[in-house]
Order: sequence, then structure tokens, then C-alpha cells
Amino acid sequence: MRRVQLTFYAPDAEVHPLHTLMAERDYVDAAEMVHWNDAGESMTHAFYIEGDREAFVAELVETPEVQAYDLTPVAEGRFYVHVRAETTPVQRAMFDAYNEGGVVVTSTLEHTDDGGVTFEVVGTAEALQDLHGAAPDGIEVDIERIGGPSADYETLLSERQREAVEVAVTVGYYDVPRSATHEDVAAKLDCAPSTASEHLRKAESKVLRTLFGE
Repeated sequence: MRRVQLTFYAPDAEVHPLHTLMAERDYVDAAEMVHWNDAGESMTHAFYIEGDREAFVAELVETPEVQAYDLTPVAEGRFYVHVRAETTPVQRAMFDAYNEGGVVVTSTLEHTDDGGVTFEVVGTAEALQDLHGAAPDGIEVDIERIGGPSADYETLLSERQREAVEVAVTVGYYDVPRSATHEDVAAKLDCAPSTASEHLRKAESKVLRTLFGE
């Protein structure tokens, strides 16, 4: 079994209006697809969003493919949104490649600052090779990291979570006794203290659960 972290880009195709909304709008600072349910002609997504909630909802309700949505605020500028939407041909082809290729998506799908979507899959070497060659026309796939079956903490964490941990170590957040706070981490990351704290909590949870097999 092999673990691969990859990023896909769609410079010549629109994957889905929801992807465009997450990847190309200035009012979205960060976005992750946390869970999803593939029902053929429609998909249900659960997203975690950091950004302008009112602007996000205003565009969401004007998106024809969106069939229903429900939003749950977390804090100022942070919220979860549950969306049911029609699939598009490109999106359908991408998910069919994963469903039929014998691989398992093992992470959230994180929208990157340069318009890509980064995530991790696990499967046999053959299945992963087939997946790479099955990308629909207009989709570019970059292999970021390849790992074995053991825990690979660089691929376990999202890019932002890894950055938060690296900053926390540098400023002394994990020193004993602790010589920095999550406010210090937030200042280095240029984000809100609550956002820095959440990145660290998620990273710590992933590492500990992997370490102890839960």
C-alpha cells in the first residue's frame, strides 16, 4: 500500500461552480471539503470555510447547481456549510476515477491559494498509477509526496496545519515551560488567534490518533 498526496488544477476546465467559488473568490480565505456523499447525479458536501459569510451565501444562492444548503457559524469569519448540488461532467469524471480505481481518499480536500485542491489517497502502486492517468481532459495532477504504509506526518497534515506546527515549534509554543502563546503563532501566520489555535488542535489530534492507532 502506498500513500500519495496530490494536487489537481483545472486551468482549462470548470470542475464545478462550487470549486470556482472556493478557489477564486477574494472573500474566501481558506476552504476545505471535510466530508462528501456521492449520489450520482448530485453530491452532498460539508465544507469548512474561513472568509466573508454574507458574500459567500449571496453567491451560493445564485448558483444554479446548488439544490439546498445549510450554514453553521463557528466564530467571526469561520463557518461550516452543508451543500447538496448537481454534479457537472468534469466533476463526475473525477469522482468516477476515484470510485472505480481502487483508491481511498484519506484526508480533507484543501483548496490552495493558487487555485488547486490538495488531498491524500491510499492504494496499491498499480491503482495509484491508474488514477494518475485517469484525470479528465483539462485537469492537471501534481504528485506532491509519496509515502509507504507507515505514518508520514508530512502528508498526514494539511499544508496550513504543517505550517502552523512548524511556526509553533520555532517560536517556543511547545517548549517546557511554554515560552509562546497561540497569539504569537497567529502573528507569524498572519491569521486570527482562534484560527491558529484550531490549526494546532487539528494537527495535534491527527498526529496523536495516528500514533496511538485510533
